Amino acid sequence: MATQISQIIQQDVKAAYSAFQNDDFRLMNIYANRIMTNSIFDEKPQLTLIGLFLKEVSRRYDRLKAYKDLTAFATAKSIGDTYIKTVNVESVINEFWEEYDDFHNRIRKYEQDKYEKESYKDNTEFTHLTFRWLLERLNKDRDVLFNHNNQFVRGILTEMDRIFRVHGGDRVDLYAFSLLRALELYSGYIEYFSEDERSELITKSLFTYIDDIIKTMSKDHVDPTEVTILLRHIILDWRVCYIRFMERPRLVPIEEKEVPITEETKKRISKSVEKALEEEVK
Repeated sequence: MATQISQIIQQDVKAAYSAFQNDDFRLMNIYANRIMTNSIFDEKPQLTLIGLFLKEVSRRYDRLKAYKDLTAFATAKSIGDTYIKTVNVESVINEFWEEYDDFHNRIRKYEQDKYEKESYKDNTEFTHLTFRWLLERLNKDRDVLFNHNNQFVRGILTEMDRIFRVHGGDRVDLYAFSLLRALELYSGYIEYFSEDERSELITKSLFTYIDDIIKTMSKDHVDPTEVTILLRHIILDWRVCYIRFMERPRLVPIEEKEVPITEETKKRISKSVEKALEEEVK
């Protein structure tokens, strides 16, 4: 059974890579989610990492495609191409983290805008200090999670994403970011449960995961295997929520576009303004 699941996940990776090659990052995200669901049926916790990391790749390139010119995007895409080719279901946990860490540190430079590139230098010490502060804040203010429609975990994750992109980070910061990413995916489903279920899930599940994350990340030496197993547990709960409620509706940003105004329209607007001014003077 385990061998069969590994083979299926390798096929999922192949599909994700094809979608990546064709800039279809929406489908790539779907295949990444599929990997995380399929990995539930195998005992290897590292298989879950494949789906989580490819999901992050699809998110990053979807954003790059929207904001970068074709040349910069093509150059950035070569980095992702190289990374995805390294993904192998037979890899051990450390190899998965090392390969994704290398990809992350290379691609983040392309995610910076021109002003960030001019102004900021890498400062991993700052990243580590701020990540620790953000985790402490999540732990201290956890009762905010009882508020309906709160965005606390997403807010923490957004700050981590920004800091990591601009200032860089060490492997331990990548562990923290990945754990919060998984927690954000899971916590987004809490509002779908009944009030009684919701309170119990927050207390017995979310709070427990926060405790586990704080405990894991507070150690002098953070164990990648321990991080990976914890990620697998959180992602399992998230995928079960997906099976129960399906995909959460996503807010789609509306792109603002200039509406061309004809000369005739401009003249009519001008006349209307002049007439309004005349009436005001009277």
